[in-house]
Amino acid sequence: MMVPDDVSAGEIDGGRELGVYVHFPFCSVLCPYCDFAVDTRAEIPHDAYADAVIAELAVRAGWFRPARGGPAPRLVSIYFGGGTPGLWRVDALGRVLEAARQHLAGEVAVTAGGQDGDLEITVEANPGELDDARLAALRAAGVNRLSLGIQSFDDRLLRAIGRNHDAAAGGRAVRAARAAGFDNLSLDLMFGLPGQSMDDWRRSLAAAIALEPEHVSAYSLTIERGTVFGGRVRAGTLHLPEADASAEMQIVGREALRAAGYAQYEVSSHARPGRRAIHNGLTWSGGAYLGLGASAASFRPLDDGSAWRFTNARATATYLRAVADGAPPTHTERRASADLENEAVWLALRTSEGIDRAAHARRFGVDPLDGGPGRAAAAAKCAARGWLRITDARIAPTPAGLLFADEMASRLWV
Repeated sequence: MMVPDDVSAGEIDGGRELGVYVHFPFCSVLCPYCDFAVDTRAEIPHDAYADAVIAELAVRAGWFRPARGGPAPRLVSIYFGGGTPGLWRVDALGRVLEAARQHLAGEVAVTAGGQDGDLEITVEANPGELDDARLAALRAAGVNRLSLGIQSFDDRLLRAIGRNHDAAAGGRAVRAARAAGFDNLSLDLMFGLPGQSMDDWRRSLAAAIALEPEHVSAYSLTIERGTVFGGRVRAGTLHLPEADASAEMQIVGREALRAAGYAQYEVSSHARPGRRAIHNGLTWSGGAYLGLGASAASFRPLDDGSAWRFTNARATATYLRAVADGAPPTHTERRASADLENEAVWLALRTSEGIDRAAHARRFGVDPLDGGPGRAAAAAKCAARGWLRITDARIAPTPAGLLFADEMASRLWV
């Protein structure tokens, strides 16, 4: 696989943290709301897909080599997402994990894994698709964090959104994961579902909290055009809670989780102390990440303030052919420093900590309020609405502001 000269140009901004994302596209079923790159073929090519990811990794690891004489990036996260990587045969997944350690060892500082604060290795999985043997094998392979797609603890709602597990499977999966030695679990929950009442949502929250996970991701159902649900909304056959009701569910969720000891640190993310998702934090902070597999994206920040972003083919078959043929990424884009400054404002305002003004100025050469015409005035209006806190040190959303993160972004992202 040849590395395009333009993508390999420029020295990576050394000393940064680095994440690796591995996309496993295969799923048992296609959920009607899902817009991710998924493949529901009957037979999963476990080894062929692992071989392709490892071949891609062998070429692209060198893209994250530090500047001459500069500090190496530090690998802090390997995240297997999808799709449903919990379906990947564990020995094949383990080969990819070991290859990541080996290939990156020459380019970056690889943190030892297995303990709190060390290299975070996450696998997404669904309840009902994990047994004791698979969980034990994942833990033995070095996986130390599971993200479980529970979505709801209501059988009626699970059927409505096309999930292939029942409500009881969520609790069974958590208990089995604990028995296998996992001490870092994240549960996904969804609100704004068709036919979902506030009482339904409160019951799911209570059930999740009772299982005592370290992390909860609470997402509002988003309707995408190319999905089954998107077609049903256009046809008028899918009825969702009103926007105000969905916003109230978000508030109820935040307060219930806060009372149980979980802090909201991003629009959809809630964690116990010390258990924030490391990998997602790289995305929100403009950190470097290497994406492997079908549809995976990478971000390579450079020491001149610009960055490369490159994305693999979305279709599994196209990706596998591209790797076999030594083809470059499907899409490659050079991002100027001014573009990244704009993105940094948008992403940071989705987090509770917001923007460190001094750090932003060091990175982009401009205070965040001076980064675009009209931004200071727009920020002042958001502050007057109670959405932003503006101090000499930080610009951060208030709890109310996190409910309007997208609207704030549209006002400040110039």
